[in-house]
Amino acid sequence: MATILRNGASNDNPKFLFAVEPGRRTRVRWRYRRLVALTRCHTALTVPFHMIGTLLQRGDWRGRIEAQRALLRFLNGLDWLLRDPKTVVGRTPYTTIFHQGKLEVRRYHLGSVKQRYPVPIVLVPPLMVKPFIYDLYPGRSLVAFLLERGFQPYVVDFGEPDEADQIVRLDQYVVEWLPAACRAVREDSGVETLSLLGYCMGGVFCLMYVAVEADHDVRNIVCIATPVDMSKMGILAWVAKLAGKQVETLAHTLGNVPGGLSSTAFRLLTPMKNLTRYTDLFLNLWNHEYVTGFDAMNQWVGQFIDYPRDAFVQFTREFMQQNKLARGQLTLGGKVVHLRNVHSNVLVFAGKTDQVAPPAAVRALLGKVGSKDKTFLLVPAGHMGILAGSQAPTQVWEPMARWLAARSRRAKARQSRHAIAKPATRMQAAAS
Repeated sequence: MATILRNGASNDNPKFLFAVEPGRRTRVRWRYRRLVALTRCHTALTVPFHMIGTLLQRGDWRGRIEAQRALLRFLNGLDWLLRDPKTVVGRTPYTTIFHQGKLEVRRYHLGSVKQRYPVPIVLVPPLMVKPFIYDLYPGRSLVAFLLERGFQPYVVDFGEPDEADQIVRLDQYVVEWLPAACRAVREDSGVETLSLLGYCMGGVFCLMYVAVEADHDVRNIVCIATPVDMSKMGILAWVAKLAGKQVETLAHTLGNVPGGLSSTAFRLLTPMKNLTRYTDLFLNLWNHEYVTGFDAMNQWVGQFIDYPRDAFVQFTREFMQQNKLARGQLTLGGKVVHLRNVHSNVLVFAGKTDQVAPPAAVRALLGKVGSKDKTFLLVPAGHMGILAGSQAPTQVWEPMARWLAARSRRAKARQSRHAIAKPATRMQAAAS
C-alpha cells in the first residue's frame, strides 16, 4: 500500500521521496538558525540528519520512507516549537455587524466567493468555549467550508463573562441575546428566513429560542452533538445526581466557574488520550496537518472561558438533575419551553463514541420537536471530532451542506431595515 506524502507524492515514485516544498524549506531554515542562536546546541539539532544517513544505508524502501518522515518531523518540529499556537485558529476574515455589551455578531467572507443560497446560517456556540471552534484552521474551518459551498455564515459571540456576570442565567442567552443576534443578521442580510446551527449547548440554545419565541421564520435547525434528554448522558448525569449539591456549593464559593477548571474536567473524560497525546504528537510530527490540528484542538480546550455562576447552577439543577427540558417543565423568561413548538426542519448529528453527549441523549430530540422534516445521522466520532475531526468534513459537513442546500433556495425578504451598530471589519488572510 502506497504511503502518500504531504506533497501528494506516493512512495512508489522514488524521485519524489525527498521533496520538501521550497517555501517551507526557506521558512523553516531561518527558524532553524534562530533556534541554534538561542540554544547554541548544534549537535542535538542535527541528529535527525544523522538518522537519515543511517536509514538510507539500510537500502530498503521502508528506510527511505522513514528518512522522509524524519526530515519532515524535524522541520515540523521546529515550526511547532517556534510558532505561537494562538495564531493557528480563527483565520477566516469577518466583519462585526453588531456589537452590544459583550455580544457580537460576525459575518464571514472569503474573497470572490459568491453567495448561492439566500438563507443565511447563524452559528451559535456553547458556553465555555470561544466561537473560533467554527473556524479552527484552514482546511478545518466550518465557516470557510460553508462560504465555499455558497452559504452566508454568521457567528454569534456571547463574549467572556467577568465578575459582574455571575448573576447571568440561561434566560438571558435565550430570550435576550440570541433574539438580538437574529435581528442583527436579518437587518444585515435583508431576509427574514434563517437557518440556525448549534454545537452541543449551542444547539440547545437554538431549540429553546425557537420554542420560546415561536420564531416561524427559522426554517432550518442543525444540531451537532446536542443532548436533550439529560438522563441519558451517562457518567455526567450520574455525577450531577450524586454530587449536585456539592457542585452548586463549589460554584457559589468560586463565583464564575473558571475556564481552567472546566478544561481540566473535560480532559479527565479521556485520561488515556491525555497520557499519550505528546507521544502521539511526536509519532505524527512528520504530518503537518496533524501538527496543526493538534495545536488547534489544544487551543479549543486550553482556552475554555468562565461559566457564569448562576447559569451553571441553573444548568446543573434544572437540566442535569431535574431534566426539565425533556419533560417540558423548563421555564425561561417566564415562558415554558415546549420543544413541540419547534416546527423548523431539523437535522441532528450524534457521535458513536461521544462521552459528553451520548447518541441516546441526542436522538431523544426527534421525539420532542413538532417538526415533520427531521433527520438523524449517527457518525463515527467523539464529542470534539464530530465538529472538527479529520472525518468531520466528509461525515458531517458535506451531508449538512446538501441538506441545507435543498432547503435554502428561497428566502422571505425583510420588510423594513433599520440602522444597527456600525460594523467593524477584521481582515486576515487565510494562509494555507
